[in-house]
Amino acid sequence: MQLAIDIKNESIADKVLWMLEHFKSDGVEVLKLDSQNEKEVLGNFREGLQEIKAINNGDLQSRPVKELLDEL
Repeated sequence: MQLAIDIKNESIADKVLWMLEHFKSDGVEVLKLDSQNEKEVLGNFREGLQEIKAINNGDLQSRPVKELLDEL
């Protein structure tokens, strides 16, 4: 499961991160996104994965490679 939270108060964010660090040995991975650009890249990546899953499930037709390259 993935969970994304946006904490505006830096003091509270530090406390939450401190708490989550204690779960690393249980397999919890903490990703801290500091900039809007990083958040946008991650969001686009997730959207792409969802599109690939939909294509594999037959729910969506794949797009021509030229369209993909034009987007890049």
